[in-house]
Amino acid sequence: MTKADKIHILEFMDIAKGAQLSKIARAAAMGIVVLTSGDKQEYILHLQCAFRFRTVREVLIANLDMFEPTRAMEEAPSFDWNTFDWDVQGFNRFDEWALFWKKDGREATVEAIEISDFGDLTIRFSGGLILEVFTNNAWDECWRFFERRAGEHLVVTAQGIQD
Repeated sequence: MTKADKIHILEFMDIAKGAQLSKIARAAAMGIVVLTSGDKQEYILHLQCAFRFRTVREVLIANLDMFEPTRAMEEAPSFDWNTFDWDVQGFNRFDEWALFWKKDGREATVEAIEISDFGDLTIRFSGGLILEVFTNNAWDECWRFFERRAGEHLVVTAQGIQD
């Protein structure tokens, strides 16, 4: 990734600073993070690579948790891995945690955005929450950022910005 790509990414994403984390979700195995500004503008992050939410002390949830059943399902005597369907909304640990986050009423505001030389993204939120996104594919799209109802999408690979 070039220095110019890193600068462009940080400048493009600067609009999200101060926005609230308003939704954590998924579509199949793609993570979705929605940030909402004070004027109700939504900024969306699509994650098609490895990612995790953490604090300084622990990992709270990660993308592979989409493939694990909820704790209640797994503890049920009737649970069967052979019939478990992770892609049903609410049936996996990622969905369980995302729902808990929403119901818990936690607030997190974007405080800082960082980008590595390989396109890894770190978003630091108020309250100590951190989103880490890891480019784990050398050439294809790993993540994208865009403003809802706006034309331009910022698409990132480990090589840089994808045209």
